[in-house]
Amino acid sequence: MHDATSGEKPVHRTFPGPRNAEARLRVAMERGAYAELIAHAKASLEAEVCGVLAGHLCEDDEGRFVSVEAIIRGTAASEGGTHVTFTQNTWNAIHKTLENDYPKLKIEGWYHTHPGFGVEFSEMDVFIQRNFFPSPTHLALVTDPLSGAVAICINTPEGIQYLDRFWVDGREQQCRRPAPGPAKAGEAPAAGGSSGSDSERLRTVEQRLSQLVQALDDLRAFHYRFMLFCGFVFCLALAATVGYSIYSQWGARLEPPKVNQIVPVPVQIGDKTVLIGVGITSWQVPPELDAILLQAELAEREARAKLAAQTNAAATNANPANAGAGEAGAPKAAGTNGPPRD
Repeated sequence: MHDATSGEKPVHRTFPGPRNAEARLRVAMERGAYAELIAHAKASLEAEVCGVLAGHLCEDDEGRFVSVEAIIRGTAASEGGTHVTFTQNTWNAIHKTLENDYPKLKIEGWYHTHPGFGVEFSEMDVFIQRNFFPSPTHLALVTDPLSGAVAICINTPEGIQYLDRFWVDGREQQCRRPAPGPAKAGEAPAAGGSSGSDSERLRTVEQRLSQLVQALDDLRAFHYRFMLFCGFVFCLALAATVGYSIYSQWGARLEPPKVNQIVPVPVQIGDKTVLIGVGITSWQVPPELDAILLQAELAEREARAKLAAQTNAAATNANPANAGAGEAGAPKAAGTNGPPRD
């Protein structure tokens, strides 16, 4: 027998369907799990088949919902044309599969089929739901593989209640609600059982609006993720460009000169001549060092020009002094010859 999970602690998770979805209990099924359920249902069109719904009881800001992430087929069930029964072998096989293949999931409900005769729960179905799946969040899903109709029920204080809708990968799916009739054992009449044309049209409009809102939310989320990805790529490219530029400048500054050619030069040492190899190198001078070298060269040129100007000025000042000394000595030399004659 399945252990009750009424005390299961909800997992905090965002509901994949539209916000403010109106449902007595929101049910979200993953696409793979739902496809596996439909495939199992269509595998037998003569006898009923059954299995369990595995997933998590979740909770968000709007309340609790059930997330169905996998199904486990009841391979050892007692199957018939109009009924299905979980045996002890069925439960043993289900729990073994759950432990081996889905250790992180829990049983959140069950499903079975009514091939060719609708989706209304029978007294045996109600008995199974009451005794094997008693929690208020346990699901009971029945589908008719011939018509494709699906109905989902849950336990309430008033008895078994049909849900109006559920969601597959965030897309709303309508549940079939059998026409109201005499209450079965343990089953309460579905609230608002009258399904007039106006209410059907209203539900259709609500479904379309919900799908439109969900599509807009998906589009907005896609645009947000795309812009976030583009921003990340741009920032990464910018950081790579800046890093490469810094690395290139730093590497060029530290790169030693490259030897292009070695020229032998004879050198006389004592009475012997030896050859010394002189390397001819090339060095890519960084721009900042090139500017420093240009400044040093200009300063050297200015110093040479200043030194040459000082040398010329000193030479110019020395030549007039020598000429004046020669002219003053001539009269003095003539005066030594004696007094002038009459």
